[in-house]
Amino acid sequence: MSRSLPRRAFLAGAGALFGAAALPEGARAMGRTPLGGRLSMHLPWPTSSLDPHDLSDPAAALFAPAIADSLFGLDASGNPYPTLSSALPSREGDGAVVRLREGLRTARLLKLDGRDIVSSVERARARGAAAALADVPRPERHPRDPLAVVFPRADPARVARALASPMVALLPRGFDPAAPDGTGAFRADVGPGQITLTRNDVAARGGAFLDTIDVIRSEDLTTSLRAFETERDDLGWLGAGLHTNRRGAVRFDLGVAAWIVLTTGPDAGPFGQPGVAQRLVDALPPERLAHLGLVGLPRAHGDPAWGGPPASLLVDESAAHLVEVAEAVAPILSRPGHEVTAEPVARAELGRRRARGKVTLAIELVRPLGPGPLGALLALATADDRSRALDLARHPPRLVPGASPRSLTATLRLGVIAEVRIAGGVLPDVALARAAGGEGWDLGATFRRPARR
Repeated sequence: MSRSLPRRAFLAGAGALFGAAALPEGARAMGRTPLGGRLSMHLPWPTSSLDPHDLSDPAAALFAPAIADSLFGLDASGNPYPTLSSALPSREGDGAVVRLREGLRTARLLKLDGRDIVSSVERARARGAAAALADVPRPERHPRDPLAVVFPRADPARVARALASPMVALLPRGFDPAAPDGTGAFRADVGPGQITLTRNDVAARGGAFLDTIDVIRSEDLTTSLRAFETERDDLGWLGAGLHTNRRGAVRFDLGVAAWIVLTTGPDAGPFGQPGVAQRLVDALPPERLAHLGLVGLPRAHGDPAWGGPPASLLVDESAAHLVEVAEAVAPILSRPGHEVTAEPVARAELGRRRARGKVTLAIELVRPLGPGPLGALLALATADDRSRALDLARHPPRLVPGASPRSLTATLRLGVIAEVRIAGGVLPDVALARAAGGEGWDLGATFRRPARR
């Protein structure tokens, strides 16, 4: 029997929800979750595009699960179950067959079929999910079923686990990050200053409880706190106020969405060797980063002195949080004759320079590829070297359960500075839902309690 559940049915459990106040007695007695309402927030992250297959996309780290679903999910024991597929993969000859549920449409009303599975898997493989798909061959359209694909010479269980990665979400053919589309609880409209999430009434797993979420891009880390404190926003990013906590605000922390990392490139010389970047960031004095909202910074040890050539510390200019991290880190690394200068550049330009091997130092963001330390290691390795990540995926090391991402980078040319946590303050009538995997939020399951009469 299929274990696929509509989002609303899945969310009935109160343990999945955050918030202080109880539902009104009538609503609780009826067992209903209130439908409707709007949520607003300012965030120091870019809003012009959203790509669920992009390993370093901040908007995807926060909102991809709200607009797109994977073909399978993983339960608490790590076992896959069907979400957009009609069942777990079946064996046909020496291949694994995956079949879509009938009638699936995206938020922009595009019909989905097996061709979209093929394009999504290969698009994800070419971007952030190469390691997650290391043991998964290219799918082929099923010769007799337009909703199905065949993974030749593939183990059905491995296919299901790989396709459960959030980095392998099902997207329509011709997906455009500037007009993102998927089967999730919300439709996303993006722009230079705002992402607007609107309930998707044809969502594959049930539309959102909220009508709309307004995500407004802020130019610094303080704007969100100021807007929340002055009662213009419903959610404060990383806190409950700028100068004082907003009256009645509820603190929340829904876990890790991504990591902020320092990467080194070919021009770094000996300082570009594996393990060096982590050694440098482990020596960053936490008191000099305290204003950045970075939680759990360890006590500094070692010397943060950059010994490579004078370098620009490149950073995505549209990601205000990353820019402030770069501006704080650069003077700590700098030494006479080895100066490091923060240089915000367009995200596309940063990508071009990385592709040409012309990045000496950069501050970037990395999303998890899956749960646990292995998901973290494969994501960090992919950000460093795709071939190295593929090797680790095919021959995974034995990792300590709960190992810190900082402990996984000894063979990588990047260092983990801090986590990006989904945390802050929220109005007490907003019930934020935790993602099923335990890290991050489920915005489709988030709701507003009606005002008491």
